[in-house]
Formats: sequence, C-alpha cells, structure tokens
Amino acid sequence: MRLTNQYGAPDAFVRAMEDDSYSKGDADFSVTGLLQPPQIARLRAEHEDKLSADVRDRVWMLLGTSVHNTLEKYGDGIVEQRLFGECEGVTISGAIDLDKDGHLTDYKVTSAYTVQRALKPDWEAQLNMYAWLLEQNGREAKSLTIVAICRDWMQSRSGKNNYPESMIVPISVPLWHSERRDRFVRQRVGVHTKEATLPCTKEERWSRGTYGVESDSGKLKTFDTLGDATAFINKQKTGRYYVRDVPGRYIRCESWCDVSQFCSQWQAEEKSNG
Repeated sequence: MRLTNQYGAPDAFVRAMEDDSYSKGDADFSVTGLLQPPQIARLRAEHEDKLSADVRDRVWMLLGTSVHNTLEKYGDGIVEQRLFGECEGVTISGAIDLDKDGHLTDYKVTSAYTVQRALKPDWEAQLNMYAWLLEQNGREAKSLTIVAICRDWMQSRSGKNNYPESMIVPISVPLWHSERRDRFVRQRVGVHTKEATLPCTKEERWSRGTYGVESDSGKLKTFDTLGDATAFINKQKTGRYYVRDVPGRYIRCESWCDVSQFCSQWQAEEKSNG
C-alpha cells in the first residue's frame, strides 16, 4: 500500500509509518487476518498495488505500535511470541503480546467510549484464537485478558456513568471451551477460503440504525445491532414487537474501508441511492 502525506505531517512520521516490520511469518493467514471480513481481505489482495493511505489516517496505528514496543521490554513472561497452527490444510499464525504460564494478555490502544460498551466480539474471538494456537502447540490457556489503554481518557469524568476510573483498564475475556475454539477457527478458515466471497454483514460494515423494532401500534425505534434490538424487545412487558431492516448508514463503507471503491456491494448501494 502506498503511503501519502496530503496534510504535511513531519518527515519523521512518514518514515516511522514506512518502517513497518510486521509479518505473519510462514503462514497462510494471521489471526487478525481471519477476523477481517473475507470480502475486504480478498479485495485488498486483488487491488494491493492500487491502494493508498494517508499518514493522517494511520496515526492511531503508530500509537498502538509504540505502546506494544515499549511494554514488550517489561513483560513478565513470554512476550510477542508468534505461534503457528494448522487447520483445514492452511497455516495460521498469531503473535501473543504476553503469555505468563498460560495467562494470555493482549494490549489495545482504544477509546474510553469503547471500554464503556460491552466487550467487543472481535476482541473475545481474537484472544480465544490465541488460546487455540497455544493448544496447537501443546500448551494450555488458563485465562485471557485485554488491557485497554484509553488514549482519550479524562480524569474529570472518572467513575461517572460507567466511565473508566483509569486510563489503563484490564478486561477479563471469557475462555471458550476447546471445541468451541476449534469450531470457530474452522468457520473463519471456511469463509476465507471458499471460492465465492461472502458479502459483508451489517456488523462488519459498522451499521448505524439499520435494525428497526416496530410495535403493534406502528411505532418504530432503530438500533445499530440485532443484539441491541433484541435486548430492547426483551425489556418490554406488554405488546408485540417485530425486527425489520430499515435504511441506515454503514460507517465503515462510508469512511474507513480502503477498498470500497472496488466493492460491488457498496457501489451497487451507492448507485441505487443516487
């Protein structure tokens, strides 16, 4: 991917972002790669020589890398170890930030808003895929923890309305049983290797207001996820409610997907919406 600097960032930022030493090693997929929507991953591979990103949009990645590199020096255990495993004829790799006798930790530089919400499904899946890799190498995962570093934390809001009390927030992640981990890895390998690429789901597209809950009276309330819509219905004591698709927004497609210009799913929707 070509790096641009349209907004005049100092050269040090450009050189730092160009010095990307990440590698998934001798593997077909990385854990984070398998968690990507398969359509996006395939379009990136097909159009890699045409893609570009600006320094402005990659600063968060630079901050995340800097935090990882610093904490790697002081980890009490095995740090940044890349493990490999085999599934359905492909090789998968993943780099675990910290492994202390089977207690796995992953660092995330994120927002306070993200920490306030429920545990992200992708985070839970990522840590459990690391546990799967550990098991493939004859070791047992005993616990999983996300340590979130809230880049925008404000002390004045500490402890109010579920706002984190510290910039550093350890989050316990449920450890799935072995069969569930294996099933999930096989499912992700399956969607990434099948001949016909699956379109992105609403959740993968970061939908906003695309799930509508309609009551018998005709009142409509919109939600971002099916889980949120279902939770709302479960709280209602009377009446009948129905979930239906409603027009909304897809934040990832609009602003954050670097292959949207090559995506037939998004282009068809833009054309139909004028």
